[in-house]
Order: sequence, then structure tokens, then C-alpha cells
Amino acid sequence: MPDRHFEILELPDDVRNLIAGCEITGQRSIFEREGRAAAILLSFDEYLALRETLEISNDAALRARLATAEAEVARGAMLLPEDLRVE
Repeated sequence: MPDRHFEILELPDDVRNLIAGCEITGQRSIFEREGRAAAILLSFDEYLALRETLEISNDAALRARLATAEAEVARGAMLLPEDLRVE
């Protein structure tokens, strides 16, 4: 099912205010039905970050490379940017 797109300026003021709060401050809005969470409004940047986190968690090779890099940092085996300059 394709994503649905809405023009913010065409939405009612109260909805635009919810979106502005989300976009500017990172405030999330949870929509409930009979006391149970049914949907959430979060900023697009936060959505992209969550998608990236899922992609990383599902990529075993990438997780292994990250673990190797973190181990190198932990033992101090990293180069500073100035060490990379060729003179």
C-alpha cells in the first residue's frame, strides 16, 4: 500500500499545530482508541532515524563492522584526521 501524502497548509489549525510541535520540538502525539495506542505522530527526521536503526539491526555484516570499529576505538587504535594528511 503506498504512503498517503497531505499538504500541511490544507489541514485544520489544530492538526497543523500538532505537526508544528512535532517538527520543531520533537514532541510526539499518541492517538488512542478506547485507551489503547493506535497511531503516533513523530517528526520525519525521527522516522528516518528509526528506519536507519532497523536497517542496521537487520544487517549482520554491518553490525560486525561496527563492532570491529568500536573495539578499535576502545583500544585506542584510531587515527586522528591530521594523521591522514599526506605531506
